[in-house]
Amino acid sequence: MTLDTAPAPATTQASPTESLTPTLGEWWRRQRKWIFITLGVLIVTAITVLALGSNRMNSGRDLDPDSAAPNGALAIVRTLESHGVDVERADSLETLNGTVGESTTVLVYDRGAILQDWQWDELRALGVDRLIVIPSSQASRTAVADVATVVGYTAPPEEPATHAVGDECRASLATNAPTLSDLGGAEYAPVGDAVGCWQVRDGYAVVMDATGTTEVVVIAQPGFLANGEIADNANAAAAIGLLGAHEQFVWYEPGMDDLASSGPTFGSYIPQWLLPATLLLLLAGLAATVWRGRRFGPLVSERLPVAVPASETLVGRARLYDHSDSRLRALDAIRIGTVTRLAELLGLGRDASAQTVADAAAGAARVPREHAHQALVGGDPGNDTNMVDLANACAEIERRVRAALGCEHQPKSNDTDPRNRA
Repeated sequence: MTLDTAPAPATTQASPTESLTPTLGEWWRRQRKWIFITLGVLIVTAITVLALGSNRMNSGRDLDPDSAAPNGALAIVRTLESHGVDVERADSLETLNGTVGESTTVLVYDRGAILQDWQWDELRALGVDRLIVIPSSQASRTAVADVATVVGYTAPPEEPATHAVGDECRASLATNAPTLSDLGGAEYAPVGDAVGCWQVRDGYAVVMDATGTTEVVVIAQPGFLANGEIADNANAAAAIGLLGAHEQFVWYEPGMDDLASSGPTFGSYIPQWLLPATLLLLLAGLAATVWRGRRFGPLVSERLPVAVPASETLVGRARLYDHSDSRLRALDAIRIGTVTRLAELLGLGRDASAQTVADAAAGAARVPREHAHQALVGGDPGNDTNMVDLANACAEIERRVRAALGCEHQPKSNDTDPRNRA
């Protein structure tokens, strides 16, 4: 075991009137870099949030009426507004009920399959002039089963293609939109008195039923409403004819407010006594905190440096060693001091190894080499008695070396506090 000691670091001395506590200017010079970095991060974060907010018009969702992306539907909304149609948005049945008025067309796109059968029944009974449905769930297909039924699906063609409007479709659509882009998707066949528009093999891209109070339109292939497709063929004319037939148009996409379930909710699993019991526990914890809390008094700012006697550090460290049963660490602290002083007495220098110092001390103190190594280097205290014996052995070896060299007295301590003098 080698105990090498290094020179003690130089300490900064301060006059009685000089303070090492940083002033406001010094604090600013030290911290301004981090302050500037923090401000930069906040500015970048704010710019990012603003940019994300401005990019809301490019949400990436298919047929998003607020998106200007190729798959969005902002173009048809702007076109309807330019034709004098009052375009509104609704994200719940409650909002929709308060929005619709006279001469209204409502488009329902339940992309999240939120609406249940009873909610579709409410939509059918809403009494609007035209109800346009883009089937996207089993509930939506069931809701329009009396108008159209799905008969198949087609893949997008490799080459651009169109659908012909057909003779049975409404005259205005047949005149203004004779063709519609073939973009693939579902095929719906009309049921009862409904008619189909723009035939796709055995079905149609759009099915209309005007026999009831509310005209129901099923758009099986809504891709022609997208921004990237609206200008092709007669897609714009078809969209205007379907969506802009009345003074008001409402684009309704169900939201979380419409999310309903016939089963028990999460709150139904929570017992009624849980909330008052939780509040009671919080109050009890607060009362216990006030009861058992310790008030240490106001903080006092103290100018540095603060002089602390070395004996306080020595006693505090000794108590820590005692509480943690660190006998070997405590003994090593004694050995380091003893070996350092012996190296200076024997003229070996501060860089000499502990084994070299132990060999030299054994010769000068006239003690066995094994005893010197046991005391200064290798002995491991197993209990408090052994630690005291090894510490006394270190002191005895140092005393004998001093006696042999004619240095009987210990060097004076640097601690000038008279309270610490024996």
